[in-house]
Amino acid sequence: MATMDTSLVSVGLPQIASSLSTSLAAISWVMVAYLLANASLQLLVGRLADLGAPGRLFVAGATLFATASGLGGLSPAFSFLIMCRVAQGVGGALMLGVAPKLISLAFPEKERGFALGMFSAGFATGVTMGAPLGGLLLTYLNWRALFFVNPLLGMILLIVGARVLKKFPRPRTWEWRTLDPWGGLIITATLAVFILTLTGVRDHGLMDVRNLLGLVGVAAGVALLAVTERRQPNPLLHRELWQSRGFLLGSFGVLMAFACVMGSFFLLPFFLVQVYSFPPAKVGLMLAVLSISNAFMSFLGGYLADRWGNVSILRTGLGLICVGLFWLGGATPQTAPFSLAGRLALMGMGLGLFSAPNLNEILRGVQPKLMGLAASTSAVLKNLGALLGVIVLVAALGWGSKETVTLKSAACFGAACFQRAFWLAAILAALNFLVNLMPREQG
Repeated sequence: MATMDTSLVSVGLPQIASSLSTSLAAISWVMVAYLLANASLQLLVGRLADLGAPGRLFVAGATLFATASGLGGLSPAFSFLIMCRVAQGVGGALMLGVAPKLISLAFPEKERGFALGMFSAGFATGVTMGAPLGGLLLTYLNWRALFFVNPLLGMILLIVGARVLKKFPRPRTWEWRTLDPWGGLIITATLAVFILTLTGVRDHGLMDVRNLLGLVGVAAGVALLAVTERRQPNPLLHRELWQSRGFLLGSFGVLMAFACVMGSFFLLPFFLVQVYSFPPAKVGLMLAVLSISNAFMSFLGGYLADRWGNVSILRTGLGLICVGLFWLGGATPQTAPFSLAGRLALMGMGLGLFSAPNLNEILRGVQPKLMGLAASTSAVLKNLGALLGVIVLVAALGWGSKETVTLKSAACFGAACFQRAFWLAAILAALNFLVNLMPREQG
């Protein structure tokens, strides 16, 4: 529901802007508002999952998400739609932040890989299904129908799963101080400013005054967080997690993997149109190759991790990402479409093999009271990695150019510029692979 909603709604943005008499500049807030609420709250939600009843939190998130989506489809004005998107983001954060915790409680460690593989496949499948379903709904109905999909799915989810989800009890007596409310508030605000700043850098360049002020605000938030967390008996940035080599390597791995793959994924539509002159339908098919291979291999990655170990499978995934990106960096205007599809498939297969074993490795050995926090940290790093990848690769695309690279100008660059960006992604992927060759704790 959560990942399909992103691609589903993005298809209808032009029609939403026209229907609600909103500028193209403002319409981006339909996506940004959701991302801000979702990503900035996930750490706090992960901590709530450790302290409260995770099943009931998930039910609350699904209910809020589906209800806000339905109300969004009835929006009489743009401002009301944005409020609904914020509420959806909160509901999505509850679902995505709690789901890995539920999986970790329901399955023993040696059987958890396949379950996490199914969870990872849900991400990729949602993205893959959203765009074509959105196009179909817009063809026969209008943009409001896009928001009525989630209430239907939410009803099915709650009818089928409410009883199962409610069986997960609260692990301890609730104590407000164990939540670290001040740390949660500072982290949420800092992440929100950081995401807004990264979005601004993507659209307007690093040297924009607003973006420079945003970076100053992020630095101030980090400094304040460091001072606050030292005084907390139960800090949100828990020392036990960050002192674990497995957790650190897994966190670095997910940040870099999503930066390389999703940063490249962002540039691919421009690359395919500008260099190969592909029509929109063909661009969609090429991108679907990456998404579908990712979804398929997510199942297999979790299954193999249960039998051969997390580390060997996640390293294989990182290796495939590396090979796919280096191969993509060598693409020329003469490269056959079938060969291009193979390079994208390797990237998708690599990300699919990596995701579930890496999350399982992050959770390995973590105390039950901290599993929600560990899983939500990984989810936040996915979002930040994707945004950082976009910033870095767009900067590489325009290296040495007098023109500021923005969403509008990215298609003005030739094959050599895109190759440079893809080579940089490949080098970063190689670094990620080498770092993840470091030994892990045994257990």
